[in-house]
Amino acid sequence: MSIVAIAATAIAAVTVMAVLKPKNGEIAVMLGASASVVILLSVLSNTAEVFSKLNEIIAGAGLQTNYVVILLKVIGICLVTEFAANTCRDAGSSSLASNVTLAGKLMVTVTALPLYSDILGVVKNLLSW
Repeated sequence: MSIVAIAATAIAAVTVMAVLKPKNGEIAVMLGASASVVILLSVLSNTAEVFSKLNEIIAGAGLQTNYVVILLKVIGICLVTEFAANTCRDAGSSSLASNVTLAGKLMVTVTALPLYSDILGVVKNLLSW
């Protein structure tokens, strides 16, 4: 799906949601969530191309794969967190959205801990050199 189709889907959903919200807010929220899922699935359909290109870049650059795996996990956590938090905000629950965002930040920190350890090791070696 192109960005034009994604934008058109989002604008159509928002327009229908604006009409439905005064009369039936629950259906408007469901429509927004459904449109978000459709857009997300259409974007995720291109992930195979992205991963194959990343594999080529990693092989060509000689990078350690464990760093790339951590990077991809962090990106995935950020995307899922953003999607969930926005859905919660659309449903009118900003406190739940804040909790989801906090949980995402904590998960990113925990996932990146091996990187912190490696960076501290490099700094330690540089200081003792």
